[in-house]
Amino acid sequence: METTSKELVQQLDRVINKILFLKKKSFFEFEGVKFYPSEIHLLLVIKEKSATNATHMAEALGVTKGAVSQTLSRLEKKGVLTKTKDPYHKNELTLNFTDFGTAVFSYYRTQAAKLANRHERYLSQFTDRQKATVLQFLQEVEATIEEIK
Repeated sequence: METTSKELVQQLDRVINKILFLKKKSFFEFEGVKFYPSEIHLLLVIKEKSATNATHMAEALGVTKGAVSQTLSRLEKKGVLTKTKDPYHKNELTLNFTDFGTAVFSYYRTQAAKLANRHERYLSQFTDRQKATVLQFLQEVEATIEEIK
């Protein structure tokens, strides 16, 4: 059975809708504490980029400084990190992961690696040409999303 372009577009729409709805739901849980995608993304920026500047965090995530501030407050309430404002620099913070926060981050990384391995196993069955086609398609989807912003 041949797959039509219309079927592919419909499948892409379903995937995009599921991703959009994930943004509103908690999708990760550790020791009974639920985390939203925005919280996980901010943790990644803090940990991987050693970010302590609200403006830089907002730019890295494509959100407002207010959104960063709200998310940091939620993470602090959940016991993931502590934050202290730098009295000399308005947008600078001192952020420290708690032991719980370090465990959350480590567990998330483990789960993300399992998912990546699953995708890698699946994609390893593709020919180089198929991989190139998938990559080209994903780059086109990304470019389209960038135009929407």
